Amino acid sequence: MKVMIADSVVDFDRMSVASGGQTHRLTRQSAGILRALFEAGGDIVSKDDLIQRVWDGRIITDATLSTAIKEARRAVGDTGADQRIIKTVHGIGFCLAVPTRQAPGAQGMDALKPCVVVLPFRNMGASSDDQFISDGLTNEIISNLSRFRDLKVLARTTSEAISAAALDHAKMGEDYGVGFVVEGSVRRSSERLRVTVQVASTEDDAILMTEQFNREASLDALFDVQDRIAELCAGRVASPHGALALDAGQRAGRATSWDMYRLVADFRRFYRTYDPELHSTLRDAFPAALARDPEAADGWSAYAVILLEEHRYHVNERAGLDVLPLATEAAEKAVAADPRSAFAYAALAMCRLFALDVDGFNLAAERALDLNPANSDVLSEIGHCYAFLAREDEAIALLDRAMELSPVHPGWYHFAKTWRYIRLNMYDAALLEIQKFPMPGFYWYHAQLVWLHSLLGQSDAAATEADLLRQVFPEFEERVYEEVSMWQANEDLVRSALKSWQSAGLKIRIGPGSEDGPHP
Repeated sequence: MKVMIADSVVDFDRMSVASGGQTHRLTRQSAGILRALFEAGGDIVSKDDLIQRVWDGRIITDATLSTAIKEARRAVGDTGADQRIIKTVHGIGFCLAVPTRQAPGAQGMDALKPCVVVLPFRNMGASSDDQFISDGLTNEIISNLSRFRDLKVLARTTSEAISAAALDHAKMGEDYGVGFVVEGSVRRSSERLRVTVQVASTEDDAILMTEQFNREASLDALFDVQDRIAELCAGRVASPHGALALDAGQRAGRATSWDMYRLVADFRRFYRTYDPELHSTLRDAFPAALARDPEAADGWSAYAVILLEEHRYHVNERAGLDVLPLATEAAEKAVAADPRSAFAYAALAMCRLFALDVDGFNLAAERALDLNPANSDVLSEIGHCYAFLAREDEAIALLDRAMELSPVHPGWYHFAKTWRYIRLNMYDAALLEIQKFPMPGFYWYHAQLVWLHSLLGQSDAAATEADLLRQVFPEFEERVYEEVSMWQANEDLVRSALKSWQSAGLKIRIGPGSEDGPHP
C-alpha cells in the first residue's frame, strides 16, 4: 500500500519512503509506527497501542519507543521540535497532524482488502475489576488479525471512537470503510473464562459467525488462556477457510473489474476442492494478472502453489516442463513483494522442500510460523512438510492447532494424522480420519483408501478404490514409486503403502537401481 503523508510517499509493502526525488528504506519499527498513525486517520494512537502493533506487545523501554518515533519523524521530514507531521499528545500518545491520502498511482488491491474493526469487548462479569480481561482480549485479537496480510484492521483508538459514537453497521461502513465488525463479551466466574465473539457484515448486516469459547482459567493461567482464546478468535474469523474468506469468495464474483482479487478468491476455492478445471483456469490467468500487478504478494503466493500442485500432485501436468523452478521463483517474488506474508513464506518453504533443500525449507518454515501462527493453511502445510521429514510430533501439533483454528477445512489437513494411525497399527482409526472430510477426485485421497482397505483385509473395497484411482490418475502405477521414495525418513510407511497397493491389484513399477529402496 502506498500513501501520502505530507509530501512523502510511504510504501508500506516495500518499507520505503520517497520525497524530493530520493527514496530511503524504512526500519520495521518506523514503518509500523507510520502505518498505525495513518490507519488511525488523525485519531490519537496510544503508546500501548503502538507497542502492541509494532512490537507485538513485547515489553520495551521508553527510550526504545522514543528512538523509533524519532526515526518515523525523520522519515517523513519532521522533527521532535517541529512536530509538523507527527504530534506528541503528552501522557496519551501520538497522532498525525496532516491530512493523508492514497498515493497517486497506488495499486487498488489494498482498497479491496476487507476492512475489519474489533469493537471493545464487553465485560459481563460480576466484578468491574475484570475489565482488564476484556481490554487485553480486544488488544490481542486486533494484534492477531493484523498478522493476516489480506486484511485491513483498524487501530484500537479508532475502534474505541466508533464504539463511543454508537455507530450502526451501515454508518461504520460509510464513515470508516468498515466491511466487517468483530464484537464480543467476556465473563469470568470462579476459575472459568467464557468468551463470545460475533462477526457481522456491514453491507447487509448479516451475522457471518458466532462462536463461544469456554476455558478453565485459574489466576496463574489467566493470561495464557486469554492469549489462546484471542488466537482462536482470529483464526476462526480470518483463516483461509473462515468467515471472512468465505464471504469474500461469495462477493468476488461481483468484483469482476478487479482481476487479482477474484483470482485469489478463486485460488482459495481451489485449495478446498482441488478442482482440476479451476486449477487450469487459474494457471492460465495468473501470469497476465501478475504482469499488470507485479506487487501483489497474495497473487504470487497463489500462483506459486498452483505451479507446485502441478509438480507434486500432477494436476494438469504438462509433459516435459519442470515447473518447480517456476513455482520457487513465484514464491520468492511473493516474499519480496510482502516480507511479512506468512503464506508467501509457507509457499517458499514447500517449494524448497520439494527441491530437497531441507535447510532452506527450515528457514522459510520458521519464518512463516513466526509471522502468523493463526493461519490454518500455513500450519497445515508446514505440518505436512514436517511429516514428510518424519518429524511426526511437530507435524501433529501443528495440524491439531490448524483444525482447532479452522473447524471447516480441506480433507488434506487429515493426511498426516492418518499416517500416524497407520504407524501405530490403528487402521480403523486411520480410515475414520481420512474419511472425515472426503476429497473424491484427488488421487492421494483414493490412494490412501486403497492402502487402508487393504490393511484392513477389505479386498473388495480396496479393488473398487484402486479402479477409481486409475481413473483419476492413470499413471499412478507407473510413477508413484519415484514419488514416495523421495521421503526416505518414512521408509516404514512407504513399504506398507507399496505392499498394500500391490495387494489390491495395482502394478507398481519399481524403478531401475532401486534394489536398496523400499520394496514391498
